[in-house]
Amino acid sequence: MRLWRGRGLSVLRQPLPRGRYRYVRRRWRALFTVVDAVGESLVAWKATVARGRHSGSAGVVRSILLVQLDHLGDALLTAAVLPDLRRRFPEARIDVLGTPWNREVFEAAPEIDRVHLSHWNRFAGGWRPGWLLATLAWGWRLRQRYDVAIDVRGEFPQAALVWLSGARRRVGWDCGGGGFLLTDRAAFVPGRAEIESRLALFALLGVQPSQRLLQKRRWFDPGSDARARMSLRLQALDASVIVLHIGGGSPAKRWPAAHWQELLGRIRVECGGSIVLIGSASEQPLAGAITGDRAWPGVANWTGLLSLRETAALLEHAQLLIGPDSGPAHLAAAVGTPAIVFFSGTNRVPQWRPWGRRVWVMRDEVDCSPCHRRKCPLAGHPCMTGLTPERVMRQVRRVFAVAALSKGKPKQALPDVDAPIRHRHAVAELLGVSDP
Repeated sequence: MRLWRGRGLSVLRQPLPRGRYRYVRRRWRALFTVVDAVGESLVAWKATVARGRHSGSAGVVRSILLVQLDHLGDALLTAAVLPDLRRRFPEARIDVLGTPWNREVFEAAPEIDRVHLSHWNRFAGGWRPGWLLATLAWGWRLRQRYDVAIDVRGEFPQAALVWLSGARRRVGWDCGGGGFLLTDRAAFVPGRAEIESRLALFALLGVQPSQRLLQKRRWFDPGSDARARMSLRLQALDASVIVLHIGGGSPAKRWPAAHWQELLGRIRVECGGSIVLIGSASEQPLAGAITGDRAWPGVANWTGLLSLRETAALLEHAQLLIGPDSGPAHLAAAVGTPAIVFFSGTNRVPQWRPWGRRVWVMRDEVDCSPCHRRKCPLAGHPCMTGLTPERVMRQVRRVFAVAALSKGKPKQALPDVDAPIRHRHAVAELLGVSDP
């Protein structure tokens, strides 16, 4: 369903980038057009002066640096290709320059030998003056340690970082500025699925896994310790578990608390089993607003209590994850758990959806999408409020029906959420309170 047609909201929509750069805002495209023109002229002049000299780009690869300073979901997509990178360079040391929020992804990967941590960069959140210098400083800190350095993100600071590292071969993108600092550049294709972009990037190094292989692969292992800790937690719950990730990477991606409360009640009344709420520590007040600070029967509030590996172990056990386009949705895909993922109007689904065969995307189409904003400027946040709990519950029933059929079990009929049953009465009875 398309909402708000004819109200002038299409001005918020950002078109697909055109030309060389990935940026949707013109000021950044203009800036790096100038930067790259100057930089490429200097590189051409240097090549003319150094004509006939050995470039130093060939040789045995003994060490590789991956630069991944962005979000958790991006890191999980990169992790999907790590087994193939290791097979291509079985003897090389592979290190990562990561962040505190994605470190567990790479620490859990057997292909990674060491994780360097950047605490101060533009993705750290809040006003962090000097992040650019702090990012570039990592180039000097890691200088002359690596034969190959890979900028996964495709932005000028990371391209400058890998150049400063002195790596003999510098791999990245020609779409974020600073492409002249690299030796190998992948072509930017607007709107392409991010997993396909990963494949195009690593193909420059001879890494060529098939998308079909990636779809079948589970590429995140939480480890025995995390599974043991989660097993203890799960002893207090029913065997059947549904996980609700109530947060989101930005305010624009968050579903309203009232919608979560209604969906929570519907699932509890109609499906039984146990429900686990997860999210970051900053989302604990949201969890309180959803539950009304009451102890719901069969509902566990674990927001802010789980590490990434423990969350993965929980998702391995769960029947289903429901949540917004955010890191836990990508984590569910990485461990093979079915996921219903809410997309706001922020991003394009084909590009950013979690990579997996059992991922169902839900969104409410609005004329202002995609806006690429962290916070919705419109009253009522229509792209998320328009995605109703009734629609989500219908999808939950479909997912369980598909799961039952795939296991050879007869399709189980659940109560019809569209029947004239007053949902608030059921929830009030569940909580043992009077319904006004």
